[in-house]
Amino acid sequence: MQVKRMLLITLAIGLLAGLLPPAAMAAPTASSPSQDDECTHPMALILSEWMEDVSCQDLMDLHDEGVGFGVITKAYFLSEMFGLNWRNLVDRHLSEEGLGWGQIMKAHALAYALGVSADDLLAQRAEDKGWGEILQEYRTGPGKPPWAGQGKPPWAGQGKPPWAQSHGKPEWAGPPEPEE
Repeated sequence: MQVKRMLLITLAIGLLAGLLPPAAMAAPTASSPSQDDECTHPMALILSEWMEDVSCQDLMDLHDEGVGFGVITKAYFLSEMFGLNWRNLVDRHLSEEGLGWGQIMKAHALAYALGVSADDLLAQRAEDKGWGEILQEYRTGPGKPPWAGQGKPPWAGQGKPPWAQSHGKPEWAGPPEPEE
């Protein structure tokens, strides 16, 4: 019995002595690159291929900070659409301002159409002005027509339009004929 025990202890010590050096060599150290540096997330890989100037690792770093891939995708789409910096859009979306993508997109589309700065429009929006009020300031969009308050509208007094000239129902209109 003692011989078996001695044999097992010797085998265990030999096994440990044989496995510990390779295990210690395989353990990551501060100077050796870890396997986590490789980008293996499928969405990050797809986005990094689509966003040619952005590395997969940059996307993973943003994702680790809590930025979702959907936010990154929308920001990049809008940056391509309006010629903006996508990182600034992400920061603006996630800031205390908390602008939604619709507000950001509307501000940039209107700024392009009106020839003004989107930041100016967003600043007016932050002052609790509605988009209609902002557009009225630039004399565009909803509001009074140009002839309002100047008497009759241009079409007044010209009679009925041609499509309203007939009187009554058309000849073919009426109750259905009884079946016999």
